[in-house]
Amino acid sequence: MSMLTRWRPELRRTLRIALLTAVLALIPTGVVSARAAAPASCMGHESSSISPPGTSDEFQGGMAQVMPDFRAIISFFARLHEGSHEACDAAIE
Repeated sequence: MSMLTRWRPELRRTLRIALLTAVLALIPTGVVSARAAAPASCMGHESSSISPPGTSDEFQGGMAQVMPDFRAIISFFARLHEGSHEACDAAIE
């Protein structure tokens, strides 16, 4: 029995795994910093506007910069479910 014949099942399995990995790597994925969906809380809409860090001129540190100072305000916003960023802004004016 030759060495190639002996290793053929393992070689096929390895090639299948490599092919599957390559195909999965080519599947398009969503953007990590996508906007919050409509049913998200107002805080979800606000945090998606400043995340990830560096995407907002106002808060360069993103949510990590905001959280320590604004926990009470964030708690208030999280209870609002207005449906969009604009509706949230109108609700708090």
